[in-house]
Amino acid sequence: MAPPREPRVLPPGVAHARQAAMLMLVGLIAASLPLPWTAVAVAPLVWAAVESVRAIQAVRATPGGKASTRTMVSSGIGIVLVCLLTAVVLLPYAVYGPAKGLQDCTDAANTAVAVAECKSQFLGGLESLFGGLLSAG
Repeated sequence: MAPPREPRVLPPGVAHARQAAMLMLVGLIAASLPLPWTAVAVAPLVWAAVESVRAIQAVRATPGGKASTRTMVSSGIGIVLVCLLTAVVLLPYAVYGPAKGLQDCTDAANTAVAVAECKSQFLGGLESLFGGLLSAG
């Protein structure tokens, strides 16, 4: 009979970094939802940022090594990715009307020509929106 294994002790911050990675994956999956529901992705992304910061703090609190440097770098990259994905999720809400119209139009389109027409209408709507903002200033 084999002797029982000792539980593996993770280096400081690794548990937080793993939690952040899983939350980023959940946020990425939630970001693929249709437009009103994409905002759901913000909650796990913010939580992932908090876990990444906790991982960095845990690494800083202990004497360094190669594993802690990897954890620090991966957590830093994770924070950058969380910020980028959060911006991608929230950007359509800045132009919600045209973005929702594009989504509804492309969902109803049956051909590539219809999808192209939807996209040209969307770009025309954005030009009028940004043109009005630029001419007002």
